[in-house]
Amino acid sequence: MSVLDFALLIIYFPLCLFFGIQVQKAYRSNSLYKKWFIKGLTVKLLGGLAFAFVYTFYYEYGGDSRSYFEDSMLVAQSITDGLQTFFDVLNRKIVNVEYSSLSYVVQMAFKDPREYFVVNFVSIFTVLGGFSYFSTSLLIATFTYWGVWRFYELMVKFFPDMEREMAFAILFVPSVVFWGSGISKDSLILCCVGLFLYHINEVMSGKFWQIRSLLIIVVTGYFMFVVKAYVLISLAPAIILWRTLYLKDRIKSGLIRGAILPVFLGVGIFGMVYTLNWISIYSSRYSIDSFVSTAQSMQDWHYVEGANSADNHGRGSSYTLGEYDGSDWRGLLKIFPAAVNVTYFRPYLWEVNNAAMLAQAMESLIFLLVTVFTLIRVGPLKVYRFISNDSLLLMCVVFAIFFGFAVGFSSYNFGALSRYKIPAVPFFVAALLIIRHKHLMGKRGKYFRKHQLAA
Repeated sequence: MSVLDFALLIIYFPLCLFFGIQVQKAYRSNSLYKKWFIKGLTVKLLGGLAFAFVYTFYYEYGGDSRSYFEDSMLVAQSITDGLQTFFDVLNRKIVNVEYSSLSYVVQMAFKDPREYFVVNFVSIFTVLGGFSYFSTSLLIATFTYWGVWRFYELMVKFFPDMEREMAFAILFVPSVVFWGSGISKDSLILCCVGLFLYHINEVMSGKFWQIRSLLIIVVTGYFMFVVKAYVLISLAPAIILWRTLYLKDRIKSGLIRGAILPVFLGVGIFGMVYTLNWISIYSSRYSIDSFVSTAQSMQDWHYVEGANSADNHGRGSSYTLGEYDGSDWRGLLKIFPAAVNVTYFRPYLWEVNNAAMLAQAMESLIFLLVTVFTLIRVGPLKVYRFISNDSLLLMCVVFAIFFGFAVGFSSYNFGALSRYKIPAVPFFVAALLIIRHKHLMGKRGKYFRKHQLAA
């Protein structure tokens, strides 16, 4: 960390907070902004800073985060050699290009087009951050807070008496704050998920004419599709169920609502199948067969039986789900529970072998205890009834489960899993808190009705 880095850090941290205060003032009539906006932004900035420090002083090789930053510096610097060189570097052209363009491209760490997309985007913040890793991290944290905050607004809109609970689930879960605030794909994806859902709701609530919302949906949807399409694939069924059942819930007549339910379910199922089929046709990489083969290649990379050590590509925190037949859907179904379990409830304390895993294990233990306590206290049947009767809660559960399976099945490494799962963690925590809230409100309602009758 140079003197320039430290100086820019001193400047940019209060500057980002000042920007947040101006946004808060612009929405001064909104009590949410007054109570939670700056608190959430401050925690987000501290999370981004902690991420930058850990990947500078603890993981001295810098990981993907440093590689994104260094590649983005090359992209930004290439403009000094002319626009043609800049566009060649943006597109990573290595054929029929000038030596100046090639000299930048060959220095880059990433060779995958999906990574280029992230690098090119980060280069904007690298320039604004004065080519400092730490100030750029603060700017990324500030930008990605936009999507996180929009998701918080969406949840409070549907559950207005759960401001505090939703703030914890979305703004303050430690793992999400840390892994979702630095220079990484996961921070940007988390932001996209929040923006995508918020503006989907805006459009579906009768504001279809809002060009801004449509544009944000297209841009964030495209970003997710290019960078991590399985996020969009996991979101598609959840969103379709949410919006179709939400329309059904708005029908006041119970008779009509019951009669039309099969129609909405049919439309939802057709929409899910069509969406997944369209994605797999557009890019065969996202067909079921390709998903399995890609996941197995990641498993092989993250886990080597008999050579499971930190000296072997960082595989000291590997795990396995057991044997399965990837060519048969029944094989995937067999390990489905184990994959979801590893995403939210592992590593167990006895699997810990370093400090980072200990923090992850403590959070996973809390998730496990709260989940078991909720199921016991509320009861499985009542939990099912709460989920089936609330379209937004159903969306949270469906996305948390499908996404949890996808990352749990493909990661095979607790370190990678801790990053990959962060888009779904707020949904998972929010779902638990909503179920608990509904149960408590039901008990209070019975209590008041009982005493009213007695009076």
